[in-house]
Amino acid sequence: MPSFISLYGESYKGMNAPTTLLTSGLGSPPPRRVGHRAIASTRFVQLAAVFLAYFEAGKLGQATTNIRSSNLGPVWPAYGIALAACLAYDGVWPAIAVSAFLVAQSAVTVPAAIGQSIGAATAALSGAFLLRRLANFDPSLSKLRDALGLIVIGAFGSALISSSIGIVSLYAAGIQPYTGIRSAWLIYWLGDSTGVLLVTPLVFTIPELLRLRSRARILELGLLLVLLTGACFVIFGDLPLFPIRLHVLAFAVLPFVMWGAIDFGIAGASLSVVLIASLATVLTAVGSGPFASNSPFVNAALLDVLFAVLAITGLTLAAVIAEREHAESARDRQKHVETALSTVNRKLIQAQEEERRRIARDLHDDIGQRLALLASSLSTVEVRHPETGNIGTNDLHATAAKLAEDVQALSHELHSSRVALVGIAASTKQFCAEFARQHGVEVGCDVHDVPEGLSSDTSLCLYRILQEALHNALKHSRQRRFDVHLWSSRETVHLEVRDYGVGFDVSASRMRAGIGLISMEERARLVGGNLTVQSAPQRGTTVHLSVPVRS
Repeated sequence: MPSFISLYGESYKGMNAPTTLLTSGLGSPPPRRVGHRAIASTRFVQLAAVFLAYFEAGKLGQATTNIRSSNLGPVWPAYGIALAACLAYDGVWPAIAVSAFLVAQSAVTVPAAIGQSIGAATAALSGAFLLRRLANFDPSLSKLRDALGLIVIGAFGSALISSSIGIVSLYAAGIQPYTGIRSAWLIYWLGDSTGVLLVTPLVFTIPELLRLRSRARILELGLLLVLLTGACFVIFGDLPLFPIRLHVLAFAVLPFVMWGAIDFGIAGASLSVVLIASLATVLTAVGSGPFASNSPFVNAALLDVLFAVLAITGLTLAAVIAEREHAESARDRQKHVETALSTVNRKLIQAQEEERRRIARDLHDDIGQRLALLASSLSTVEVRHPETGNIGTNDLHATAAKLAEDVQALSHELHSSRVALVGIAASTKQFCAEFARQHGVEVGCDVHDVPEGLSSDTSLCLYRILQEALHNALKHSRQRRFDVHLWSSRETVHLEVRDYGVGFDVSASRMRAGIGLISMEERARLVGGNLTVQSAPQRGTTVHLSVPVRS
């Protein structure tokens, strides 16, 4: 078994090495020969490892002859090796079949051994095939779904095939284990199932325990195994030090399995159950413990039930914990990413505000002043056109004055100093009035119960979203009337901008959201607010922002 475990995890690396050799040699014969030799060598090592692991596990399973009958017993660890091999490698069934035949041939006749070997190989192949059909199945059982798949399909499901073929082979050869075909089939099925539950998870997770580097963790694992060993001897060994027989406490070892599952995952749970199964089976075979006072069939069946319950409990508990830890880790990573994005967005918005202020200063101090100077000059200069005669400067003066006024309004809109000076309530009223006058539309503005002392970030967020929402309504609604409401309730400030225009499909627009909507949502998120957009074709649009006052 150690050789098989050490090879797992290197199989795909070994299979990929020949491909590298083939591509690096540009098709020349020598690299191809080296590649074929590497493939053949890797293949041979895999088959040899599977053969030896199955053979050793089979001989270990045959060691307790007192509770076995014709190569049948309470636990068959070799079948767990067979299923693990088929999950790890492709095309290793010949090694499983040959090894199973040699193990069985030492206890039954050749025809029966052939049937049992065929049953073991067929069942392992079938179980691996079905488990691979599960989406993203992980044999290390990192998810509860994977653990349940191994329990239902890999253990109890595939064992139906091996037990049915094996029992038919035994009875066809004239061998009748235990007290009848029903009892023999039950022990066969339970033995192979518990073999999978005990051995297969351990094969794929034992490297996790071997990688422990913390001295505290290693000491904890050692303490767990020592205490569990002592408990097994007390419960299953009938030690003379304890005059009271603890047969009714067979399941008292369950807390140790839970300990292993909680602190060491699937590997800890599997190792604990394997230790319990080994000690309980050996002590029962020598006539000690709660499972040694009945017939061999009853003893074997009770042991199988005990091991199955312990294994299922440990595997499912460890899988649930692993899945929860994975989900928590994913949430932590997502939170870290969201925090990083929030920081970046905040910096981008700050940079945007700085750029707005710079442009506003340029418009006001440079372009605005030039336009004002132009308007002043036009009022004193008379322009004569050679073809049309005299042209008064009144129209040009009015145009220049209007342009200067628009530039000044744009400068004020870009600069956020108004909000800091007069507050969000007065700024909202002023902006709505200026917006209506500048664009020739009607804007109903209702402001009430707005608390004083709102943070600058909250006030600026409300003001910028008001600007963006009104500009979007003017551009897309095809209407000339809009309503703005700003109020507070229960420590929350609300802003609502409504139009009565053509509306749009909100869900469809999400797929092609423009920079305006994205900017509004980011601004709301940065102050802990919530932005919603309600609209429908021909029913207008309502943009609603709610921001906690404490933000």
